[in-house]
Amino acid sequence: MTQEKLRRIVTAAAVAGTILIVCLLAVIGYQIVKIIVLNNRIDKVEEDIASYEEMNQQNQNNLEYYLSDLYLEGEAYKYHFIYPGEKQGN
Repeated sequence: MTQEKLRRIVTAAAVAGTILIVCLLAVIGYQIVKIIVLNNRIDKVEEDIASYEEMNQQNQNNLEYYLSDLYLEGEAYKYHFIYPGEKQGN
């Protein structure tokens, strides 16, 4: 093997190694960006879930209030309903 041939082989190996390292760094960079984006999406969804759970709890409390006897009686009196056997003037 001549000196020139050996130099070409070493240069080709160095170029191939450099290309390999650059490609691996590009893949790692892409994966890091993707992980960051997905973590941001997860955080947003978790915030939405917490918000909807709070809204659900609040609506559950409202439902319990609207189904309570106190509210129903108040609304009945508001619209002038009476109990059976009760006189209109009371």
